[in-house]
Amino acid sequence: MDIEANGKRARASSSSSLTGGDRLSSLPDCLIHHIMSFMKARQVVQTCVLSTRWKHLWRSVPCLDIDVEEFETTGSNPPREAWGKFEDFTDHLLIPNNISIALLDTFCLHVSGMYKSYRGQHATRWIRHGIKYSTRAPGMQRQGLSSSSWHLRKLYLSNLYLDDNFTEHVSSGCQNLEDLELKGCYCRTFHEISSHSLKNIILKDCEFSKLSAITSPALKSLVIESDGYSRIPSLLVITAPAVAYLLLDVTASNFYGGVSFEEMPSLGKASIHLRCDEVESKLSQNQLKLLCSVSNVTSLVLSGAW
Repeated sequence: MDIEANGKRARASSSSSLTGGDRLSSLPDCLIHHIMSFMKARQVVQTCVLSTRWKHLWRSVPCLDIDVEEFETTGSNPPREAWGKFEDFTDHLLIPNNISIALLDTFCLHVSGMYKSYRGQHATRWIRHGIKYSTRAPGMQRQGLSSSSWHLRKLYLSNLYLDDNFTEHVSSGCQNLEDLELKGCYCRTFHEISSHSLKNIILKDCEFSKLSAITSPALKSLVIESDGYSRIPSLLVITAPAVAYLLLDVTASNFYGGVSFEEMPSLGKASIHLRCDEVESKLSQNQLKLLCSVSNVTSLVLSGAW
């Protein structure tokens, strides 16, 4: 029995040595991609040096999370240096022959607040190039857009400059987009956020000045939080007949022209926190109208200056 057990251990050891002990590479691509989805983009790209098999796996990863903090180093690394590395990396990563945004399931692009002065219009350019050069396979460039070729379902952006072209891209190019989350983004040229596919929208601490409409017939959840940077003089009309959850946490003067909700028969839960300051607005003046628009909810939380 001991001889037989020793023989089995020897064969197992021999087999392990023949494969180099690299059990991770023996996993199917889909499982390796799932593991990569928990990693930041720079780490994902660095896996190309692990082995020949890993050389191109990162190009077809379904989830991409690019974060400027990956390029910060301890010590006296100035923000400008970290931003330069971040910008160069993202420029090269999102060219057509590397990773196509169109084929991603989830795309995250994060910039911390300390880099706001460097953010420029890069995010819009990266999204625009992704639309212009959608690809069906890594390494194959195809100019032009077919909305059906876009797989992107989740888009999360933080502290970026976004112009009105971005909303046009979301409306016309991202036909499968379900989740849109914008945090701390500069969106002062936005006129409308419109989509037939969006189910969840989160707008947190973004800067708006021209936004007049949010339209999404499939929307299930809408979160709007504002800390006072926005000043929207016109009426904001929200058309989301299928919405089931609403969170509105704003300063009344952010929406100087007021907020109007079209009929929301599916709304079941709403939370409204309204802060009033010294600036009078139609939102603060028409609180009863706001309450009437959510009168059919089964759960309602109110706080602030009512």
